Amino acid sequence: MSDTTRINAGLAVASVAGEAIGGVVGNEVAAGVAAAGAVVNAVVADQSAHASALATAQDAVTALASAAAPALAALPSASAQKAVAGLGLLQTILAELRAVFAL
Repeated sequence: MSDTTRINAGLAVASVAGEAIGGVVGNEVAAGVAAAGAVVNAVVADQSAHASALATAQDAVTALASAAAPALAALPSASAQKAVAGLGLLQTILAELRAVFAL
């Protein structure tokens, strides 16, 4: 069960409890559930936006590596190796970011 699923299940239980309690306390529980739901939705939307941004960045680095290949072939070996290492480092950083944020 994902964290989002567990949170949504917990919010559903809290909502049912709030309805069962009723009155002022029930209303406050309902308001808290609504606020928590809004926060969860915002977090999920942010994760989606970050995943999309990282995918775009990864595509850009891949395209850069392909486009740079002819230029790299014309460079002295040591310079070409440094450039390839730099591109590899960018790809590694993006992969690590995806892993850290579980995207």
